Amino acid sequence: MTSAPTTEARSASCTSGRRADESNFMDLTLRRGLHHREVSGAHILFDLPADRYILLAGSTAACFGRFLSGCATDGDLAELSARDLIEPAGYRATLGHQAFVPPTSSLIDDGLPEGGLRGTTTSLWFLRRARSDLRRRPLSDVLEDLARTKPVRAGSDDKKLAHIAADFRRAGRFISMQDQCLVRGVAMLNVLHRKGVAASLVFGVTIPFAAHCWIQAGDRILTDPFDIVRNYQPIYIV
Repeated sequence: MTSAPTTEARSASCTSGRRADESNFMDLTLRRGLHHREVSGAHILFDLPADRYILLAGSTAACFGRFLSGCATDGDLAELSARDLIEPAGYRATLGHQAFVPPTSSLIDDGLPEGGLRGTTTSLWFLRRARSDLRRRPLSDVLEDLARTKPVRAGSDDKKLAHIAADFRRAGRFISMQDQCLVRGVAMLNVLHRKGVAASLVFGVTIPFAAHCWIQAGDRILTDPFDIVRNYQPIYIV
């Protein structure tokens, strides 16, 4: 969620080292597919093409911090380039940059109805499909498909959302959902899109490092209790 430092950031005072030439900053940005979040002073990166998280440490974290503030030296830029964290500017990001609405509540905490047989069966099918897709295909491709199927004119109401959440909760009785937040998120978002419901799959990180993803419609969480999600900061949104 971070790109090259802005002109205003570059104008800030840099108190140590020899700052790199201004033109170097103009031509460099965060490498495509890489998304950044700073949490409690730590720099965390989500490398979408590689399907991995990176917690920067040591000299690399210091170089990256100076890059974001516009105070990087030529040596900093060389190290970040060598580690494939920055690249020449010019690409246009298409995912992961939409505005984040902080959640305020969870349907799970409000109590859900009993999931229906038809809805549970549908949920199970999409869970198995999501698990298969994530094994066979790159994560970036799976998420790009989800972004493309988002309803153009979408509506939602708590009753419909609650029934979908209840169907997935009931499906969890028949298929293991332990450490399967991504499978569940991809499956549920597919179902929501097909029902014309606006929702997002949010990837979040926290320190000490942990990562999680959840489904959110507006400011309402559909997959987790609020107390679990509140500890995470968003790093990528579909």
